[in-house]
Amino acid sequence: MKTATRLFSSLFLLLSLCVIAACGGSNSGGASSDPNAPKTIVLWHNWQGAYLDAKKAIFDEYHKQHPNVTIKLVQQADLVNKATTAVKQKNGPDMIAWADDALGQLAASRVVIPMDQYISADFLKSTYSAPAAQAVTYNGKVYGVPETVEAVTMMYNKKLLKENDVPKTTDGLLNFAKEYQAKHPGQFGVVWNTTDAYFDAPWFYGFGGYYVKEDGTVGLTSEGSLKATEYLASFRQYMPKQISYDVASSLFTEGKSAIIINGPWSYSDYKKVGIDVGFAKLPTIGATNTPAKPFVGVKSLWVTSNAKDPALCADIMKFYTNTENQVKMSKQSSEIPANSAAAQDTSVKENPAINGYVAQIENGIPLPNTPYMSALWKPVQDAMTAVWSGKQSPADAMKAAQKAAESGVQNIKG
Repeated sequence: MKTATRLFSSLFLLLSLCVIAACGGSNSGGASSDPNAPKTIVLWHNWQGAYLDAKKAIFDEYHKQHPNVTIKLVQQADLVNKATTAVKQKNGPDMIAWADDALGQLAASRVVIPMDQYISADFLKSTYSAPAAQAVTYNGKVYGVPETVEAVTMMYNKKLLKENDVPKTTDGLLNFAKEYQAKHPGQFGVVWNTTDAYFDAPWFYGFGGYYVKEDGTVGLTSEGSLKATEYLASFRQYMPKQISYDVASSLFTEGKSAIIINGPWSYSDYKKVGIDVGFAKLPTIGATNTPAKPFVGVKSLWVTSNAKDPALCADIMKFYTNTENQVKMSKQSSEIPANSAAAQDTSVKENPAINGYVAQIENGIPLPNTPYMSALWKPVQDAMTAVWSGKQSPADAMKAAQKAAESGVQNIKG
């Protein structure tokens, strides 16, 4: 009887495998038996303008080399939510391009699939910068490839400040803010969006604190986070009382601030108004000599569970992010390539902004891709707004933020 049962089970398993092989499957990775059969890969993205033109040229080149493969680029607003709905209804794209902070959410809901079978961890490490490689890895699985990276760094007006006088430490930056304001009433030594969690991350992580870990542990009341908050609060008397991204950027544009902490997207605006911009790494932290650690946002490509041919998608992604294509793209769009060799290419580093940000990114950490990060943005912003306005002390503000963030994490965990 046991022998008959095992025989029946074996036949059933064999039949099941045959059915699966015949029907295919979104995660099988099996391409068409005919390698020359026409194939269409649909990629959803939110690229625009010169960025889109530079990227489209690479995909067009892939089609030229593989005439049977058509890559259809579809621009989507609210991409993450729309992709989640579409993929679950089995009519979504094969690939999506988006920032790494959405990876955990998409992976947990099985909208995107692991690609370890086609893209190894060793390949990531040898091809892309460390933060970029980490950003496309979630729960020990490789989910895709990084394309470009960005972070904030110090940009200074060379007309107002010499390179040798740019502060190198956190104490030096605070003293510079104090002294510059005293010498130039109505102006500021340094400005940035002090109430935004993204812009404040370099200090939190540099001082040894953190926002949230991959398992959902919140660290806003950790010793390092409290030290960072106290340090940020010390700038209140040397910066505008009503600070925001736009206020900080306007002050730098108008020559009313010698330094701004901002990202690569802002460089062209400052260049247009004639500012001779210099770049410098964020300062090291006090006596520890630990560098400030900005978030490195990583724009990435992932494969969805809807993909008919994951192996082909992997080949396209590797082609798209190889050194030659990333050099071409960077020179056209001025984006910072995640490909390490491309980022160090002489022709790419001729762009002073890219050169400056590449140096900063070496000290950065990946923008957390855990789904729990979504529970941190508002509590940190609320806390820093309360600190900046003087309504709460750093300790009280972080205590309230910790409670709010933990509640948000629990809601995500369900």
